[in-house]
Amino acid sequence: MVLVGAGALVVLRGRPMSLLRRALTSRWLNPVQSARSTPPPAPAAEAVLDRQCRGLAGLVAAAERGALFPAAPDQVLVVVDQGLVQRLLTALTPSERVIADRYRVVVTGARVAFEDGFALVRLDGRASLAGVAESNVFADLTVLGGLEIPAGQASPAVLKASIRVLAVDARRVDVVMSSHQAEGLVEELSRTRLEAFAALASSLEIPVRQQLEITIPAVGPEGPVRIAAASLPLRLHLLGVQAFHGKLWISMEASTGAPRGPGAPAPAMVPPADGGVDLRGLSRDERLQRLRDQYQRLHERFETLLSREPRLRMTEHVPGDLVVAVRAGLVDQVAREAARRYFDQVALDLSGIEITESGAIHADTFLGRVEAGRWSVDVDLRHVRGRLRTRDARIELQAGNQVELSLPVVLEEGEGTASVRFAWHSHGMAKIVCRDFEVRQEISGRVRPEEYPVHGRFVVGAVKDSLVATPRFDPAFRVKVELSRESWARVRAALEAQDEITRCGLGLDPDKVFAQLQELVRKGFLVRLPRKFLRTAALPAGVTQSVDVEGRRVGLTVAQDTLEINPEGLWYGIGVRADIPGAPRPAALGNPRP
Repeated sequence: MVLVGAGALVVLRGRPMSLLRRALTSRWLNPVQSARSTPPPAPAAEAVLDRQCRGLAGLVAAAERGALFPAAPDQVLVVVDQGLVQRLLTALTPSERVIADRYRVVVTGARVAFEDGFALVRLDGRASLAGVAESNVFADLTVLGGLEIPAGQASPAVLKASIRVLAVDARRVDVVMSSHQAEGLVEELSRTRLEAFAALASSLEIPVRQQLEITIPAVGPEGPVRIAAASLPLRLHLLGVQAFHGKLWISMEASTGAPRGPGAPAPAMVPPADGGVDLRGLSRDERLQRLRDQYQRLHERFETLLSREPRLRMTEHVPGDLVVAVRAGLVDQVAREAARRYFDQVALDLSGIEITESGAIHADTFLGRVEAGRWSVDVDLRHVRGRLRTRDARIELQAGNQVELSLPVVLEEGEGTASVRFAWHSHGMAKIVCRDFEVRQEISGRVRPEEYPVHGRFVVGAVKDSLVATPRFDPAFRVKVELSRESWARVRAALEAQDEITRCGLGLDPDKVFAQLQELVRKGFLVRLPRKFLRTAALPAGVTQSVDVEGRRVGLTVAQDTLEINPEGLWYGIGVRADIPGAPRPAALGNPRP
């Protein structure tokens, strides 16, 4: 189990003072259960300040050595807003637990503050002796803890977190009851081991998926193109988590293909660094002041380092309780792998393709060079079978949520049959001795292997909890056929049969016409594939339908989603609604714009 705090991507919010900093200098940590609320005792404030200084020290150290942000192209950043965790923790209220087999604790409120390297969780409630009426002896209780996320995660649908108790503040409430009894209860609660209070909130699931799957539907089985359906699993492995600016910043490593084996090492997570504050021999007030001074220095240094990262503002700009930021390099890698799998074997079965070409024949006469006539050829590709493969696609992200794609298509060897109609129309003097004629021949041959570039774009949008890439292509390429020797021989024989004075020997030169026909076939025949050749690809990217909060199921639905793409990468934001039985529905979801 490791405290929240490994090197993750950070975004500058530009707040003049962090939420927790205000908490420690204001009355936020103060109990509000009675009119006589007093500041929490120094040990709780000291524990929070110490933990925060160590968290800031870890952030500063990582930023100074350039290791604060995920830099590898295969890393993904997932940002969780504290508002979502706050709403999930609402499921804890009200709840009742017996602590240390002696104290009955009713949790009435839960708050979080993700600031400066520390994911603070505060639980407020009321404690009384188990088996004794609450109206006789009770005390107000505040439990302060840090949210933790372990490196190993069992479920691919959620991140399981827990709260490590840092400090407990028990306070006597002045009501009609024996003062010495209340003071005794407060004293007993203060002596209880911190671990005992972990039962108040030992488990919390955060809806961050670690396994996704890109799906592309099949083409066929009828029609000129047949492509099997394809899917590409995308797995995320936890690298580290940090907390600041009201968010959890979770860095994850992305991989495709088979899952990691059970023996794979867990990702490294770095604990908070030593804040470097020597508190030995100091009084309580002196320790607090020393910690406040250290906090101020570290906080200012951290904000200065963040101000040098303007590229991170994009992540903060995208609204959502969950925001996923993906670098352009990873989008390119995943898209190329999906294209490779989908176009690994594309079966072509083309028919009914017609091509028409024509030309003129000139002849030298005693009157000079004249046009002897014109020829035309109609080729009907009756049946062409072959296979398509693709090589590495080239991807370019563009503004407007568009992805430009260059797809080298390799037409592999196949076979085909066609009908050729050659027609001759004589002109001028040639018409005296030449008759118009028409020759039909059945030909066959093989499809020549060739690479053809296909260019187009995908428009990516957020549709029903999924990222959907819709193609905007006009897939067309030339099929090049090498006719069999027998087919060429039949065509030439048909032309030579017209090379007689009684037919068309004055105008028609079989050698010249034959060469033009060969050139026509060599150039190939333009084939336009149906638009369904490229299908819409989908990546379900919503959240799980429910999460567990200390044994209570909380239903989740996506209230809104946002997608933004530019040449640097992709950002996807989701607003999540938490449906907690008996809890009031929040008026607004998502992150407020700064």
